[in-house]
Amino acid sequence: MDEIKYQKDILNYHIYEVKSIDSTNTFFKENYDKYPSNSILIAKTQTNGRGRYDRVWQSFDKDLCFSILIKDKKLNYEVISPLSIVLALNDYNIFTFIKWPNDIYLNDLKLSGILIEDIYLNEFKASIIGIGINQLSKIDLGIGLNEIKNIDNMDLLSKILYYFNLLLEKDFKYINELYIKYSYVIGKDVYYNNKLYKVINIDNNNHLVLKNEEEVITVISDEINIKKAMA
Repeated sequence: MDEIKYQKDILNYHIYEVKSIDSTNTFFKENYDKYPSNSILIAKTQTNGRGRYDRVWQSFDKDLCFSILIKDKKLNYEVISPLSIVLALNDYNIFTFIKWPNDIYLNDLKLSGILIEDIYLNEFKASIIGIGINQLSKIDLGIGLNEIKNIDNMDLLSKILYYFNLLLEKDFKYINELYIKYSYVIGKDVYYNNKLYKVINIDNNNHLVLKNEEEVITVISDEINIKKAMA
């Protein structure tokens, strides 16, 4: 692993940078006690970046990959993290949506993924929010911002942190309504457990509400596959 260097503060966040690392989330999980809350580690390259269900997250040199270490437990990081990205990109006239629970989609392709991990040792110690945003497109994996506009990573990070702080101060009802507004899946047909449903709502607990002719179910945390339109 390369040397980790402090860069600067942005708002109330302490920015550290490393040229290459296996995973910024893994680093903070192993070293959370050595860094203050609101520390951010940016990696130029991640050799073993992870997504949900331990999927590999490919990162290229120009991508924005970072993790936020927070030692104050809040229940809405999974909601405000993707919203912060969506709102930040709005400022560049790039309009994205959230594929439940927290992937960001642009032009029906994945632009960003988020992995949130909590550390407990008898009691809560820290939350780690890992975010990867494609600058370069990835074959069969997603779209990059470079296809739309040239955006500086530090400028984008500053905007994301601005909206992250802003949303931390908002009430739950406001955040939930905003999340639904930017939902990629509301009204779409999806497959869940090999059955076809329509997404009819996202409830106050950020659970997905699905309906078909037989039943209405609530999905707490799992995979859904969006039905592709027939050619």
